[in-house]
Amino acid sequence: MDAGLKAWAEIVRHVYPDLTILRDRTQWLAGNFDTPSVFIEADLVSDKVHTPRADRIVEDVGLVFHFDKERLTEEDEGEPIPFDLTPLFTYLRQKRFCYASKRFGVALVIEPPRTRPEKDRIEVTCRYSYLLAVPKEPVSKINSFFIQT
Repeated sequence: MDAGLKAWAEIVRHVYPDLTILRDRTQWLAGNFDTPSVFIEADLVSDKVHTPRADRIVEDVGLVFHFDKERLTEEDEGEPIPFDLTPLFTYLRQKRFCYASKRFGVALVIEPPRTRPEKDRIEVTCRYSYLLAVPKEPVSKINSFFIQT
């Protein structure tokens, strides 16, 4: 069930190659990380049988982008721009909110994300789903038949 979280880390690594990715919640809560960085966490919403060979997994993901308050850039109005999320949203739009990870074998179907800016971070949340293959159990084969006449 960790495939969705790993696929999100792959997306962030593709869009922001120099950004530090955190997945350890205790390290993030303790504040033991350098900025700029992103914390990724996924929570299971539902796990339903889709077909006999696949389950549909629905999860919520939270991406928390941390940045330096001292390094804020300023636009013409003087308002600080904390972190540019345009490359992430552009990449998701180019993929039409469907991301196929060849490395982890899942295809994410992503709902449009929501953002919430804070003083030193921006939180991006969205819901996504993917199919997870259910392994087929081996069945003993019948090699000979006995017919009574």
